[in-house]
Amino acid sequence: MRKREFLIGVAVLALSVVAGGEGVAASNDPVDAAALAALRPGMPMSAVEKAMGSAWRTPAPHKGGVIDILENSYGVIVRIDRQGLIGRIDFNSRFMHTIAGVPMGISLADLRATVPDIEIGEESATSQGARFATKQLPEGTLSLRITFDKVYGIAIFNPKAEYAEPSAPPYPAVSGAPGAPFSDPNLKLAVMSSLLFAKALDIGTPQQLASHVLGRTVDLEQDGYELIPEALDYLVRYPLTDEQLAAVERIEFDGSGAVYPYAWYFWGGEESVFDIKDISGLRFCPNLKSFSVNSMIDKVDIRALVPLKKLERVDINVPSENVDALLDLPSLRKAGRFSPTPARHDIFEELERRGVQVY
Repeated sequence: MRKREFLIGVAVLALSVVAGGEGVAASNDPVDAAALAALRPGMPMSAVEKAMGSAWRTPAPHKGGVIDILENSYGVIVRIDRQGLIGRIDFNSRFMHTIAGVPMGISLADLRATVPDIEIGEESATSQGARFATKQLPEGTLSLRITFDKVYGIAIFNPKAEYAEPSAPPYPAVSGAPGAPFSDPNLKLAVMSSLLFAKALDIGTPQQLASHVLGRTVDLEQDGYELIPEALDYLVRYPLTDEQLAAVERIEFDGSGAVYPYAWYFWGGEESVFDIKDISGLRFCPNLKSFSVNSMIDKVDIRALVPLKKLERVDINVPSENVDALLDLPSLRKAGRFSPTPARHDIFEELERRGVQVY
């Protein structure tokens, strides 16, 4: 099943579960979660830099003060106002900490007891199970997003803050053959999805990219129901740098990948236009640690993973061949979702003897 709406729902559920497990950065990471939780409107941008540690990157001028580097890892977005001060901080459900006395994930009943003076709105008439709660703090307004009686979003903002208007990023000229350095252009798209998720690639919004390649203002609510060939051509010929390729640590073949709406905004997942045929180009991502396949390829040749000396996790949910090549992955720690044939049984027994978690 590859329908995009279904996959997105699965991805969101998985991320919610991961938020409390291995998907959250380890405690020895340079990011200071306690300092992130203590950020408030009116603080200088240097407070954000200090909390983010080595993950910090100065926000690009076109982003309108938005600092979203940690959005998909720690679940934090900060926006800097025109005065260079924090105007707003948003925490999503990946940030399982307490902010302004409110623990992320707290139940509605416990919230009423913990913060008795908070104002809790009625359930939305248009979004089932959703409601908001607010409280005025000395630093600004505390706003909670409550979904099915649990807090899954926390924001603190200065309602009077003014921000620079965001704009499209500078788009580099395309170069090389489609897919370069990968032989399969669709593998490059999967890599770009990984970079987009990690905030290591900035191509603006799907609408901004479409407007750039078409040379006119585009409304994807009207024009997003078909593939935009010009956008796809730009993506597969986008000049990825060696630094960006080295930053790729996780790749997932899945129809909910972040890059696909840039080429086909309302792609439903049924068409095979983004299917991957050749994964040999994975060798251009030398620091890859996790490789997961849910769909978008008919068969995986495990031999293509052998050059990846840092690969720790392999998760395959489609037919595979040359599974014995798993024994040639020196850093492998987890392997799962392979068909249990007798020959593979011996391979996985050997992996377990080596300390690999097989599931």
